[in-house]
Amino acid sequence: MTRDLSELHPILDHFLAALDIGVANFTLCDVRSGCSVRFDACETASLHYCMAGSGALLLQDGERITLSPHSFVMLPPGVSYRIESSNSSPKNRFDRARLGAWPSREIVPTVTVGEGREGVKTACGELNFNTGIGADPFGTMRRPLVARFDGPSGLRDQFILLMAESARPGLGSRVLVEALLKQCLVLVLRRQIDNDNSDLPWLAGTADKRLSRALDTIFNRPQSPLSVQRLADIAGMSRSAFAARFESAFGQPPMALLKVVRLRRAAELMATTTLPVSEVAKAVGFLSRSNFSQAFHQHHGMDPSAFRRWSTSRTSLSRSARTK
Repeated sequence: MTRDLSELHPILDHFLAALDIGVANFTLCDVRSGCSVRFDACETASLHYCMAGSGALLLQDGERITLSPHSFVMLPPGVSYRIESSNSSPKNRFDRARLGAWPSREIVPTVTVGEGREGVKTACGELNFNTGIGADPFGTMRRPLVARFDGPSGLRDQFILLMAESARPGLGSRVLVEALLKQCLVLVLRRQIDNDNSDLPWLAGTADKRLSRALDTIFNRPQSPLSVQRLADIAGMSRSAFAARFESAFGQPPMALLKVVRLRRAAELMATTTLPVSEVAKAVGFLSRSNFSQAFHQHHGMDPSAFRRWSTSRTSLSRSARTK
């Protein structure tokens, strides 16, 4: 039972936001003509966007994926890979550890392999997500996801601009590229839904008309007095069947996802309003302030009042920096 595809995209966007997905260990890999470089496997799924040139991504099982400008590849966790330029030779092969963290989060860090003419330039990063809300959502990936973004629905123009920016790194360059990698991820996953072609169970879950009704309620009415039975009724399923299907699809019980959505909304209210903590608790569906404060601290690492002070201080520092 599936819904119209146009209705699924907002649900997917909400789900990815609840997972708090980001890009970690972002690196621009500049592999010169005739060279190649092998990277150790990433712990999570990795993203690779070909910025310029041509070459290939060679996986540990021998699979070869052609790289050309604006092609995007998402690799499963635990897969080592080699990035090679056209005409690479064994004598110009190099080995590196997995993508690593860099001290600066402003400029685009670059790993250059070899010398000479341009070969293939690829933006690479690892997915980073909130591990407190369940299993790795991409842990069940078995095959790479491959897409091209050189059409009107892609990100070609944005990356052309960022190519120029990466040649002259400046303040905020890295943040912009990371944001575009996340856009690539969302667009690729939307295409997987459209083509009904993915081994990720939660993508199939978002396309299930019954489960998507429950997800709509969780994302759009988290303050409502919801229970597993109430969500099962909304889905039109028995309580046991709904709970089992939901956890199988999304890697966590429905009430666990609801809690995450409520606490993310609570953080927004604490940061953007002056509502008392007790009112914020009610606004996101908690009946007890003490239970709310405990859950908030467990999820965000500080109690609500401390979070508000931290958020206010961070906003003030940001404004001060912009005025200097």
